Amino acid sequence: MNNTMLEKEEETTVPLSESKGGDRRDDNLRRKDSLDYFDAMEVLYYDDMLQQNEESTATDSPSTSSSEEEDTFAKEGSGNDENEEQNIVHEIKGRVHHNRKKLHKMASEKRKILERKIKERRRKLKQIMSEPGFVMTMDKISFVCGVLIIMVIEAVLLVSPEKMGVLYSTLLIPLMVVRYILYRADMYHYFMYDFCYYAQVLLLVHMYKYPNNIELGKALFSISNGPLASAIIMWRNSLVFHSMDKMTSMFIHILPPLVMFSRRWGDHLANKDFPFYEDMDGTISSNIKDFMWVPLCYYGVWQIGYLVKTEVISKNKLEYNTGIMTSLRWMTRKRSSTSYKLLSIFGEHNQLPTFVLIQAVYTLATFLIMPLLWHSFWLHAFYLGVIFIVSLANGATYYFHVFAKRYIEEIGKRVSEEKTETKTSAKA
Repeated sequence: MNNTMLEKEEETTVPLSESKGGDRRDDNLRRKDSLDYFDAMEVLYYDDMLQQNEESTATDSPSTSSSEEEDTFAKEGSGNDENEEQNIVHEIKGRVHHNRKKLHKMASEKRKILERKIKERRRKLKQIMSEPGFVMTMDKISFVCGVLIIMVIEAVLLVSPEKMGVLYSTLLIPLMVVRYILYRADMYHYFMYDFCYYAQVLLLVHMYKYPNNIELGKALFSISNGPLASAIIMWRNSLVFHSMDKMTSMFIHILPPLVMFSRRWGDHLANKDFPFYEDMDGTISSNIKDFMWVPLCYYGVWQIGYLVKTEVISKNKLEYNTGIMTSLRWMTRKRSSTSYKLLSIFGEHNQLPTFVLIQAVYTLATFLIMPLLWHSFWLHAFYLGVIFIVSLANGATYYFHVFAKRYIEEIGKRVSEEKTETKTSAKA
C-alpha cells in the first residue's frame, strides 16, 4: 500500500461520505495518523513474507552452476532486481515498523478504556450494595434463609440422615458461587485457597466418586471433625443469621462434620442404637495411620499446592497488588495483634514458615481425639454439640455487644434528631 493508493481511496470515498452526510467518515479517512484495516494487513503480510523468506533460506541449498560464465551472467542480470527489491522491502519495513507501533498504542489505549469502564461499574455496584435499603433487604433475606436452613438440617438429621450429603451439596454450590463473587469484588478471593475449601472438594470427591473408600472416609472424618470443626472456635465463627458472610463461614465448617456424622452413625440412628463406645477395629498403629497419618498427607498435598500458588505462580501478582488479602496478611495486618506477635516469634522475615509450622502442628493436634470420636456415638455427638454451642455464644456476643450497640446508637441518633426538629418547630 502506498500514498497514491490512499489518495485515490480518499478521492473515491469523499463524494460518498458527502452525499450521505458522513462527515465523520470523511474526517477519519483524511487523518494521517489513523491506522486502518489495510495498514494492519500490511503488518501481517510483511511478517508472513519474512517468515517464508527465512524458511526458504533454511531449506534451499546453494545451487552450483556449470560454469563461471553462467554465474557471472546471472549475477549481472539479477543485480538491478535485487537492489530494487531491497529498496521496496526497506520501504515496506519502515512503514510496518511505524504501523506496528500504532497497533500497540491503540491496543494499550483500548485496554485502559476497558479497565476504566470495569472500575466504574464496580464502583457503581458497590455504591448500590452499600445503600441502606439494599443492605437491610439482604440482611432480612439472609436471616430468614439462615433460620430455615438450620431447621432443614435438623429435620434431615432426625428423619433421614442418609440424605445429609445431598443437602450439603445442594447448599454448598450456590454458597460458594456467591462467596466467590463477593470475595472477588473485595479482593478476598485468595481466602478460597485455604484448607477448609480444599476439604470441601475432597468431601465431594468422596461422596460422588469414591463413596466406598474406607481409608478416604476415615481421613475425611478426621479432617472434617478436626481442623474444620475446631476452626469454628479458633476463628470465632458465629451464628449471625442476618449476615450472609458469617453464615456461609459457619456452614462450610459445620456441615462437613455433620455429613461425616450421618455417614458414620447413619445405621445406628436408623436402628436407634447409640453405643457409648465400640470395640476398636484394627490395631493402634492402623488407627494412627487412618486417623492421623493419611489425613496429614492430604493436608501436606494442600499445603504444597498453596505455597506453589502464592509463592511461585502468583508471587509477582501478590507483591504488586498488596490489597489482595490472604490468611497470612489477614493475621499480620495489625502489628499490635496477638497473631502478629505469635507469627513474628522467629522474626518478621520468618512469618511465612512460622505460619506453616503452627498451622501444621494445630492440624495434627486436632487429629489426636479422632479415633475416640470414631468409636463413640455419644462422644462424637457431645463434641459437635459443644462446637455448636460455642458458635451460638459467638453469635450472641455479636448481637448484644456489636449489633445492639450500633442499633442503640442509631436509635439514639434518630431520637435526638426528632427532638431537635420538635424544638425548632415549637420556636417557630
